Amino acid sequence: MTESLKSFFDNLPVNHWSSLVVVALSILFIVYSIYFFFSKEGKDERGKKIISTASFISFIVTLIILFALSNLFYDVASYNKLAYSWILNFAVLLISATEAIGIVILKKSI
Repeated sequence: MTESLKSFFDNLPVNHWSSLVVVALSILFIVYSIYFFFSKEGKDERGKKIISTASFISFIVTLIILFALSNLFYDVASYNKLAYSWILNFAVLLISATEAIGIVILKKSI
């Protein structure tokens, strides 16, 4: 498995477009979560329930990501600097996406 990840990082474009897309999406998801937190809807009782549920789900995802990274991180991230930064940026993307998507889904269901 680590060999396929190493070949993935070898084939990343030189201009790092994948890293820029990951960072841009992370910022977008984080801004949406902060916007919902400070919005009128996020301050009422229903909004606080949505935020707490989405935060708990993203906490679980964070623990799963940390467990996965503890097993793969040193093999792949020590491969080169690009792999290190891309893996960390992708972890932030997954965590922030879980929070934002959780808010969107819970807004419709709660």
